[in-house]
Formats: sequence, C-alpha cells, structure tokens
Amino acid sequence: MPENQLEAGSILYHIGNRQLLTDIYLSCNTGEVVGLLGRNGCGKTTLLKIIFGTIHTDNMHIRINGQVYLSPYQHQGLLAYLPQHDFLPNNIRLHKIVELYLPDVKKQENVKQNERLQQHMTKYADELSKGELRYFELLLLLQLDVKFLLLDEPFSGVDPLYAEHIEELLQLHLTNKGFIVTDHNYRSVLRVSNRVILLTDGYSQPIKHVEELAKWGYIPADIFN
Repeated sequence: MPENQLEAGSILYHIGNRQLLTDIYLSCNTGEVVGLLGRNGCGKTTLLKIIFGTIHTDNMHIRINGQVYLSPYQHQGLLAYLPQHDFLPNNIRLHKIVELYLPDVKKQENVKQNERLQQHMTKYADELSKGELRYFELLLLLQLDVKFLLLDEPFSGVDPLYAEHIEELLQLHLTNKGFIVTDHNYRSVLRVSNRVILLTDGYSQPIKHVEELAKWGYIPADIFN
C-alpha cells in the first residue's frame, strides 16, 4: 500500500488580539503516530479542528498527498476526528450504534466481536467506564476507510489498563493509517508516538529527546532524577 502524507502548514490563528498559533507546520504519514503536546489553552484542539476543517482561518494550507483541501472532513476517505467529549448517543444500545455507524457487516462484526466489548453490546454508552467508552469510540473510527485519524485526548480520564489497550489499538492499525494524538497524559503519548511536536508560545517545536520537554518547561526537570 502506498504511503499517504498529511501536511498542515502556514497556519495562523487569532483569538481576539491574541495570536494563538503562529506559522504552524505539522506533517503525518500513514504508518506513524505524531504526538502533539502542550499546556492547556495552547491551541492543540484548535489545531486539530483546523486540520479537520471545522475551524477556518485565512492562513492555512492543508494538503493530503499534495492536494489542498479547505475542509478535509467533507471529502470521503481522508480524515476522522475523535473529539475530547463523548460523541455517541446515550439512548441507543451499543450494538445498534455499531449498525447505524458502520454499513459494512464485516466491520460491524469487527466491533461486536471484539474481546473487550463483546459483553457490553446490549448496554448504553453511559453504562460504560470512561476507558471502555473511549476504546469503543476509537474502534468505531478505526473501521472507517480514512487515511488519518486526529485523536483529541483519547487517554484523558482513562484507567491505566485501558490506556494500554488504546495504545495497542493504534499500533495494530499503523499499517494503513496515520495518527495525530494529543493528550495531557504525556506518558501514553510518548510511548505510542514516532515523533513528538510541542506547541509552546504559539509555535510548533519538534521534540527529539524527552529531556527537551523539561527544557521547554512542559514537564518538571526533576522528573528524570
């Protein structure tokens, strides 16, 4: 399968008089996980939504395999987005959500027969733990025929065991997808990522060594002691 490339460049974004994002460049290839780290309010979610196409700015170039898209989410087969908040209805049982969300019967079975979810298929979404729900949401998105997934806090509020299960899911699907992942659980992000970008003071800073996160003030320096 040929490699696909997502590029987001020349991104500027203002909130009032504040310049939140300054000439951001970010790329991701199928077969890799790009971790996006940064403090609260630095623009991580805004950047993901700009890439997805639901937030617009006058300064942005989103390219997939060299073609420019203004709103990638409006085109089939490109991107899927996992938002911070739960997005599934609480009044429909899980097995019915699977059937409504995935027309393909084989893909429905991939979810329904999952060893961690099979026993929960007759439940409602709000009956699941946070980890079970995030795992279910992600597994649904992974069945879509898209090249890239943008994951906004997939590990937030998730117990350590399910964080590991989510990390495993990403690794299992690297053969045909690329991921951009942001989360305050930086340990999970670091474990699962091939490359890491830190958003700081409006700029994107590539991180080559974890110690650089302390240098930029994202994590305490004494964490390595």
